[in-house]
Amino acid sequence: MRKRVAAVTALVAACLLFAAIANAELVERGNLFVKFDGGITPMALPRTAKAPIGVRIDGTVRVLGGTERPPALRQISIAINRGGILDTDGLPTCQRSQIEPATSTQALEACGPALVGEGRYLGALALPEQERFPLQGKVLAFNAVVNGKRAILAHVYGSHPVPNSRIIVFHIHQGHGTFGTIFSAALPVRLNRSGYLKKISLNLRRTFVYRGRKHSYLSAACSAPTGFTSATFPFSKVSMTFADGRKLSTTLIRTCRVQK
Repeated sequence: MRKRVAAVTALVAACLLFAAIANAELVERGNLFVKFDGGITPMALPRTAKAPIGVRIDGTVRVLGGTERPPALRQISIAINRGGILDTDGLPTCQRSQIEPATSTQALEACGPALVGEGRYLGALALPEQERFPLQGKVLAFNAVVNGKRAILAHVYGSHPVPNSRIIVFHIHQGHGTFGTIFSAALPVRLNRSGYLKKISLNLRRTFVYRGRKHSYLSAACSAPTGFTSATFPFSKVSMTFADGRKLSTTLIRTCRVQK
């Protein structure tokens, strides 16, 4: 009877989880679930000419059952369709020493001209023999150069339960095939030794002027075939790797419209 009740409880929890994420891509490994979501704005773009876009990526981590905590996140990768062009020519850069340590306000004061995106995070801190403390705060993404190559410095800051700031370095690589630009970051053990991630979101968008011309950090066209007014395409491939070795990934398929 106990086994039957436990099975029914797990089934109900799974149904509730699936219902909550019916409009997003769900990936699971054992009892670990990640909901990936995201897209581009605006959805209406020129057929051939590149236009400024914003890119949004969300990741929500859950464990089936309320007693276990998710394993710590160790790596995250975001690959963008090759139709999206990354442009940093003339865009100011930020140095790590300028924003570590710093509050969000201090980071913006130091590196505001290099800002290329913002986001939020939600997590928890689980110290031995103590109750879990919620962690939440702001993510600021700054254009940077690390080891001579383009990168993003993601400044993560929260004020509860105590003020804390961290830097996550997203290295930018040139991809091949479907996905042309890859943002990848490794999270060292010291960054989240006693904590775990529940949700993270990041919106990348920035326009700027360089040498009298308007530039966009990211731009794209809606390459629909002649005679069609929309196109469906693999927008992004996203993956998360956790401390226990499990890697969860998916490809987000999205649709764009040809601008009238």
